[in-house]
Amino acid sequence: MRSVAAAVTILIAAAPFSRVFAVDDTEVLALVRKHCVMCHAIKPTHESFQEAPKNISLETIADIRKHAATISAQTVQTKAMPLANQTGMTDEERATLAQWLKNQQ
Repeated sequence: MRSVAAAVTILIAAAPFSRVFAVDDTEVLALVRKHCVMCHAIKPTHESFQEAPKNISLETIADIRKHAATISAQTVQTKAMPLANQTGMTDEERATLAQWLKNQQ
């Protein structure tokens, strides 16, 4: 019985450090607007692009869902995007995006 109590105590003590959290569409849309839309828009604002790279626009939640696999590969797994991390996307922001993308499957 003591070992069960000890295990429960450890789990409760570790709970504040776990990465279990809910991410809503609004949070993801804000994140994508901050780091992706300057290039991945119908009319990009980034000076290097006249059109969205690979014709991938990420201006709406529907767009983000449509390209979820590509976003996961390029932004979460390989960290290739944002290009040269020009916008300074943090590992925490990538984790937030990853959590949301995981819940879309």
